[in-house]
Amino acid sequence: MTPLPPPLGRWALGTPLDPAGRWSWRRPPPAWLTLLADGGRGVPQRAAILHDLGWAALLSGEVAAAAQQFEEGMGLVRAQRSARPWRGALLVGLATVDRVQGAFEASLSRAREALGGQVDAGVAFGAHLTLATTTRVMGDPLVSVRHHYAALRYAPSAEAAADVQALLDLVHPGSGRPDEARLSPGVQLRLALQDAESVLRSGLPVELLPDVSGFGFEVLDESRSVPHVRAALGWPEPPAAPDEARLVTRGRLGVQRGLTFVPMRGEGRSLALLAYLIERGGAPWPRVADAVLGEGTEKALYGQVRYHVSRLRSLLGDSEAVRLRGGRLSLGPQWVWSTDLRGGQGPCLLDGPLDWLEAGED
Repeated sequence: MTPLPPPLGRWALGTPLDPAGRWSWRRPPPAWLTLLADGGRGVPQRAAILHDLGWAALLSGEVAAAAQQFEEGMGLVRAQRSARPWRGALLVGLATVDRVQGAFEASLSRAREALGGQVDAGVAFGAHLTLATTTRVMGDPLVSVRHHYAALRYAPSAEAAADVQALLDLVHPGSGRPDEARLSPGVQLRLALQDAESVLRSGLPVELLPDVSGFGFEVLDESRSVPHVRAALGWPEPPAAPDEARLVTRGRLGVQRGLTFVPMRGEGRSLALLAYLIERGGAPWPRVADAVLGEGTEKALYGQVRYHVSRLRSLLGDSEAVRLRGGRLSLGPQWVWSTDLRGGQGPCLLDGPLDWLEAGED
């Protein structure tokens, strides 16, 4: 199992569970699928698999798929004590997804959260590098320099340190850029994009723009910081930053969308379903129905699930806010989701059982 996200573009194919096979996030090893389908065993392995699949999707440029895998992994972390060692690594993955989507403040928040408490060197490296890159893209070189130096302290190898040193030179020119032959292909591309941007910004022509084929993640990650290169290569405008949606359950019941509060009138079982997906991540619909809707025939429960999904989509004004596909419920990545369920003041007004919030499978 890959113990760390590959934030500099490296990816180790294969896994101890299936060492001979090459795989992708769309076609994971069969042993992984078996573990993911088992809702009661192998919790740490399931969290690790979701982490690895998330990074495999992200490196392929599939941001929505990456977010879904990381969120499902965080759902396990919240529910299962044995999955908690993966909390920091999954938060680093989600922070990277946020940055690629332009949700910079959310990215900073998650990366800082990953550094909370006792963390191993690998998570510290990933979190500091995430903070360094996010603040660089935001145009805050002083903070970016500080986190680059912190990432250097935790670099797991000489190769990783060379990559970080090269990225540091982007925000602290003259700090020393290693020889290109020592750098990973992804970092080489980032440097080439930034060098071309500097030339184009000065009004000079660039004879040869970088070849970006095969670098979906790096292109998405750097596109906001290289507008002249983006125009020259005909890239589409980066997607708008995700909207924020916060489930409010104390004092009043509804969803806070940015500056607008949308109340939920009538029984709040729809919001209980939303709460489950925010806290636990995507899951097969029968598992969600069993937790928040109670007993009933499969046909009746499925009808209730579809009804509540429809209500939530209407409440949020977005037909993709809550998804029901292939027998799984999940939340749309175009929103940054949160709740006040943990640590809020006053009684919770949700209609429905909440024993799933603290219950675990361990």
